[in-house]
Amino acid sequence: MSTAPGLAFANLTLLLDVPQLPAIFAANCFHNYRMLLQEFKVASQETGDIVYPFNRVNKQDDVLNRMGRPRKYNNGK
Repeated sequence: MSTAPGLAFANLTLLLDVPQLPAIFAANCFHNYRMLLQEFKVASQETGDIVYPFNRVNKQDDVLNRMGRPRKYNNGK
């Protein structure tokens, strides 16, 4: 008794992918947990400006804007 080649390929895919599902699920949960903690950290800082937490190239703060230039109208700080 023979089966269709597509069905055999599906069975092979299931045999190879199903054992990896717990690791994929755990990595996804860990990643989401880290992002949630990072969002809480950004929200707790309460800066009055828009914050771009994932912009690691041009970080902004109270003195520099997101273009790396001194902020205008920062009350002499």
